[in-house]
Amino acid sequence: MSETTRSQFRTLPVFENLDPSGFSIEEIPANPLLALKEWILSAARAGQSEPHAMTLCTVSADGTPSSRVLLCKDIDEERLYFATHADSRKGQEISRNPRVAVQFHWPAVGRQLRIVGEARAAGRAESEQDFAERGRGSRLSAHLHRATPPATREEVLAEYARLSSAYPDEVPCPPSWTLYGIRPDETELWEASPDRIHTRVSYRLEAAGWRTEYLWP
Repeated sequence: MSETTRSQFRTLPVFENLDPSGFSIEEIPANPLLALKEWILSAARAGQSEPHAMTLCTVSADGTPSSRVLLCKDIDEERLYFATHADSRKGQEISRNPRVAVQFHWPAVGRQLRIVGEARAAGRAESEQDFAERGRGSRLSAHLHRATPPATREEVLAEYARLSSAYPDEVPCPPSWTLYGIRPDETELWEASPDRIHTRVSYRLEAAGWRTEYLWP
């Protein structure tokens, strides 16, 4: 271990200027997805950039986990949604094992929220609607998806230019574009405290509904 790096990391500020708002089991929604929606919007009001960004973790056939940051597209009372290509790494891993984990982190307000659940593809109509609502650049870049890597960055830019010319108006939805919904069965809300006595509350789905309980910091 590098003592220089360790010393440098030790000097980095943690929870600086943080004034936690505090929360309790009694005041949070009974449905954790509604809590997630509230926390995203609260973080946005506090100035957190991209508060709907989340880390999605999937698992390969041999048990190797992989994670990436993407955007939560929507939340209802049963699921949170994201979109990707069905034949991407995450799409293929979900098709073999739908168990996924998701984490949101909002350093502006000292909060995190994690979810464990199952991801399932939505219908074709829902996927095409999601694609249609994306910006033009995003829709064009979705067509850059390939099974093999490009030789150079210039090849990617040239293909993007070709696609832009090929689709001057409407950009068709790729057949592989898929909207996924994650139905959680475990959720944890975490709020930092400068004294390190953090607040943690878990939700677990049982036959009778969601059960909430405090966790040790």
